[in-house]
Amino acid sequence: MSYVDAHLHLADPGYAGRIPAIIENATKNNVSHLLSNAMDYQTSVETLEIARKYEPIVLGAIGVHPWTANNNADCQLDKFEELIEKNEGSVKALGEIGLDGKYSQSAETRKRQREVFEFFLRIAERRELPVIVHSRLAVDEVLETLSKFRLRKVLLHWYDGPIEKLPLIGERDYLISIGPAVQYSRRMSEIARSADLGMILTETDGPVTYRGAFHGQATMPSFVIDVVRKLAEVKSLSLETTREVIMANFEKLVSM
Repeated sequence: MSYVDAHLHLADPGYAGRIPAIIENATKNNVSHLLSNAMDYQTSVETLEIARKYEPIVLGAIGVHPWTANNNADCQLDKFEELIEKNEGSVKALGEIGLDGKYSQSAETRKRQREVFEFFLRIAERRELPVIVHSRLAVDEVLETLSKFRLRKVLLHWYDGPIEKLPLIGERDYLISIGPAVQYSRRMSEIARSADLGMILTETDGPVTYRGAFHGQATMPSFVIDVVRKLAEVKSLSLETTREVIMANFEKLVSM
């Protein structure tokens, strides 16, 4: 039985010096793939280095997070095309990219977020790359923006938007990812119950930490096993069936 962590940040300073332990945890717990996302240009470079060192377990996604979009020094958008060309085959997706309604307190900030988001969507369309999308408090605008592009695959990570949007997300063949918070969050449990299993992936978003049974623990890839257990519970399915569908979903998202 194998599992997948479809979204985490191995180049985050919170994981500094801990990568070998994370890989060991994944290996011991049959977490076969970790899709590591970047926040800016520097973490994109570091993510690809980590992916090369720990392939085939680690897969690399590069991009600029909406929180970073307004910092031109960190964005360095002009360097991404060259980075992709120099790492042909190692860039498995573009992420984490998107929009954030909580951290865009001005029209200017939101405008810049859209510019950066659309910059990467154009690359994804042209190069036929999957995208890993941040959509907190911005689901409507994210969905509208995505509809303007011909995209290979889309993952809305840590989806906590309206349940009413799930049918549209499914119709577009997009995926959503659900993390350890599903163990204690009623809201996340409702989303998990409402979403078709064929559109769900598991994630940790590490090094983000969690409450409930995970309180006080450093986030590790093995946490996704508990996520799969919870999904099997809310779907009234066996653990094995749930795990198999999630793995198949991941294989549709990225080439390995």
